[in-house]
Amino acid sequence: MGTTPFKLQPQTGYLVAASPDYAGIVQEWLVDYYQPLLSPTALSLLLALSGRLVPNPMPAERHQHTVLLDQLGVGINQIDQARGQLEALGLLRTFFRVDQLGPVVIYQLQALKSPAEFINEDLFAVVLLQHVGERHYQQLVDKANRYHLATDDYHELTQGFFEVFKPLASPADQHTVAASKDQLGQPSEPRVTAPEPSVDWQFLANQVQAQGLASDQLSKHRQLIIAEKRVYGLTELELATLLLAATDLTTGELNSEQFKAVVANRAAPKETVPVKPAPQPADKTGTLTPQEKALVLEADQGAPLQYLTNLKKATGSGFVTPTERRTLERLVSQTPLTDGAINVLSYYVVVEQGNANLAPNFVNTIANNWTRQGVRTAADAVAAIQKFWQKTSEPKRPTSKKGRRKTIVEQLPAWAQDDSKQPAQVASPEQIQAAKEALAKLRASENKPHHNQ
Repeated sequence: MGTTPFKLQPQTGYLVAASPDYAGIVQEWLVDYYQPLLSPTALSLLLALSGRLVPNPMPAERHQHTVLLDQLGVGINQIDQARGQLEALGLLRTFFRVDQLGPVVIYQLQALKSPAEFINEDLFAVVLLQHVGERHYQQLVDKANRYHLATDDYHELTQGFFEVFKPLASPADQHTVAASKDQLGQPSEPRVTAPEPSVDWQFLANQVQAQGLASDQLSKHRQLIIAEKRVYGLTELELATLLLAATDLTTGELNSEQFKAVVANRAAPKETVPVKPAPQPADKTGTLTPQEKALVLEADQGAPLQYLTNLKKATGSGFVTPTERRTLERLVSQTPLTDGAINVLSYYVVVEQGNANLAPNFVNTIANNWTRQGVRTAADAVAAIQKFWQKTSEPKRPTSKKGRRKTIVEQLPAWAQDDSKQPAQVASPEQIQAAKEALAKLRASENKPHHNQ
């Protein structure tokens, strides 16, 4: 299903609803497990929306977004970014239509995951670990388990439903129950649309099972292994080493929490790129120049952390900072952009713009705009930039904006702003030279032989 074109405006109407399984916000769960992954604006937006929830919401009883802007003291773009964060963590679903009263958005609040559910969601757990650190993360795991008592040595006496109740449903009762199910809305799971990376499971099994990992552990922890591979760009050989480091060799079982910690401590970005690019459909690059096609090919050849490390080394921009690692992890886990599209974004910021670091607000806004425009792959990302410059090459009459107070925000590149009125900026000779050198060095590193498997 395609994405409906949508541009949030201050005058757009909105109302708040909730999923049938929504039972309010448990402050302890929100603060301990969700807040580390949310910006202050996103957290404020969630609380503001929950305060607007009333029984039997009606589309006619809508508010304009200007009410939210005044309440939170932010701009409409910040509201849009905050909404994306809440949606990525499964706290919000957003629906849009245009009716007789104009455009309207329904913000549907979703039930929070319990601490145990949050920790067992591998993607969420990995990103939480990276944001709070191993020590605090382990404290959160212990807190989620603080009321549990092992009962393995006890005999369970719990009675089943039919041992207590003897229901004799009449046809009328069955009809009423069936009708109520149709009437009740269905709760939904968070939408995780990121592509699953390829894993050579047979090779991985051969490496770890011969050294003590039980045969069922790879399938049991499949999603966790996939999440770690994608975030860090690990090879199967590296995965095998890290899996064994977190395995109890007496039982053959993998300690999932220890595995996350081991990966976080040991997985380092590599200077060479082992991941091979997926073939690009012909229609994706057909309108791109040879230079743009080369950028797409380069971007598809590495995990985001590896690619950024290579870019910064090639341009003399220093090392990947902890903030940049968290920014990439957020893009990987909370957006539908492929690794290649994320790499194109990094290339633009570091090489073409000449910035030494990825500023989170700067990068997140570009990613959110791309997501709304349907960008998914590296070719999509480059084509979106190309299409924007073609569009803005036509002269436009400047328009005036009035009404709301100014908000100080980080300056975005023109192509990342919808309906931008800024003239095209020409890259400096230094930037062009840096781009050429970066591409040459990346191609040279890709052509080196690898010995990963």
